[in-house]
Amino acid sequence: MTNAEASFDEMLAQAGDDGRFQRRYNLLFNFGAVCFASMSYMSIILALNKPPHNCHVPGMERFNITDAEYWKNLTLPRESDNRGLLGFSKCQMYNVTEEHLQRPYAEWSFQESDIIDCAHGYEYDRTYYDRTPITEHDWICDKGFRETNIFIYNRLGELVGTVVFGQLGDTLGRRPVYYLSVLIITLGRLVSMFTAGFYVVFCIAAIAGSLTAHSCFQAPFIIAMEISKSERRGTISMMQSFGWTTGMCILPMVFWATKDWFWALMIVTLPILIFTGISRYQIESPRWMATRGDYAGAMKMLRRIASINGVRELPYDEHILQKRLATHRTDTVYGVASLFSGWRMARNTMLVVLCWTVGSVLYFTLVLLSARMDGNPFLNFMLQSIIEVPAALIGQRCSDRFGRRATNATAFCSAALTCGALVLIVRDPTLESAATILTTLVKFFISITFFAVNLQSIEIYPTCLRQTGMAFGTIASTLFGTVGPYLVYLGTEYDVRIPFLVMGLSATIGIFAGLFLPETLHQALPNTIEEARNFGKHQRFWSLPKAPAKKPADAAKHQRQPETEDARETVRLNVPEDESKQINREP
Repeated sequence: MTNAEASFDEMLAQAGDDGRFQRRYNLLFNFGAVCFASMSYMSIILALNKPPHNCHVPGMERFNITDAEYWKNLTLPRESDNRGLLGFSKCQMYNVTEEHLQRPYAEWSFQESDIIDCAHGYEYDRTYYDRTPITEHDWICDKGFRETNIFIYNRLGELVGTVVFGQLGDTLGRRPVYYLSVLIITLGRLVSMFTAGFYVVFCIAAIAGSLTAHSCFQAPFIIAMEISKSERRGTISMMQSFGWTTGMCILPMVFWATKDWFWALMIVTLPILIFTGISRYQIESPRWMATRGDYAGAMKMLRRIASINGVRELPYDEHILQKRLATHRTDTVYGVASLFSGWRMARNTMLVVLCWTVGSVLYFTLVLLSARMDGNPFLNFMLQSIIEVPAALIGQRCSDRFGRRATNATAFCSAALTCGALVLIVRDPTLESAATILTTLVKFFISITFFAVNLQSIEIYPTCLRQTGMAFGTIASTLFGTVGPYLVYLGTEYDVRIPFLVMGLSATIGIFAGLFLPETLHQALPNTIEEARNFGKHQRFWSLPKAPAKKPADAAKHQRQPETEDARETVRLNVPEDESKQINREP
């Protein structure tokens, strides 16, 4: 740890790096805001769910037939589904003419040449949905790619937005990027609600709603990491995981209760705007401000943290802050290019990107699959969401006990093995329950990898590139994640084994990427590019991380936060005497 880094952490500790401010900030922004952001972000997946459907063939009432299945048997050809089972065609019908309807249906006879595309519209199973864009505008069969393409456009929107807002987070600041992100994602979702009848406009609105999908989560997460002591990083990540999972569990219940995509989107989109009005706790990162040379701004943020943490005054001002952090200010950075300045930093960047990419492909493919599996789509979605709670708990315990590297690689290995088992059984309808359980188990392991790699992404990059680094990983994972909707399409329309086969091979690649990343547990956050270039240089591969030696009791007692007002007034940092005389305390 450099002197500047030690000085900033010491000053932050004096203001409070694990107090009321941090707890309230995480509760508000890394749980509450993330809860609503996840609902707004993922709502498009349930809104574009494709209910079971067949061609509508008029005339059933003329024969006094009340059994819909019997009428389908008369008018619809058969075809194999994605499990190889024979069922009614979804997009074709027999050419039932007026001549047929004038004769008893027992005399009907159709040949393969009589099969035509749906000529009279479609019938939808409305058990779970009364209205979606797909049922309103028949985005199926020859328009079936519209749903898949929208998911692709969403991912491309995330790609562009992450490039832009990731770098803005490190240049303009985390706080303004957060405000802008919330406004853009809300506006995009609201516009899409009113434009489903205009496909091009709907696509543009969907893209706009996904531009800031990642920065909504990254900005508060990074701020929390940079104002908290290192031992709390796993807890902060777990708090955000709980917020995400809570939103993911509430989302399908809202859709189930309304059965209408328009009102469901309205309910899950608007509440996030509340979090743009809590200015007391939405601070800018003082660590980031210090690296930018804004010592007065950093001091202002530190005073706000100290005030809420019960510290009446700090024993330093911006002038001493500047002197103590003279080497804390970062080098000139060149955006994403700076992530590759040096072999070790470039290698770490590529390995993190690879882990992000594999995790993203698996995670979002599973999310899309969960709403398109047999049975209740809302319960399936919620089941795969609930499993993220124990995944976050176990991920946090393992990451803090065995290290991020071992946790990441082991979870990838478990996911690969489970996908292999699914390839063997998923086409057997008698093993549907087992397939559902194993699919949920894959989601469990991937959620653990996301927890670990999220921590690693925060911890291997320097302060001046932290949001850019996370954004770059998200960019790459989003770009390759565009294959997810196509995997789901292939699995739904052709062979249900295809997604699991591709996911298993991808997880195998993730094992090796996770193993060769440096361990970040118990390591200080790098502040400069030079520190990041040397990060992990002296680590042994076959080893588990060890906690740093505890400080002597008297030193620990000296650094403990004061519990009484009188004691708080007497606490001072280890500031040289000539500097301490310059302190101009505010009343």
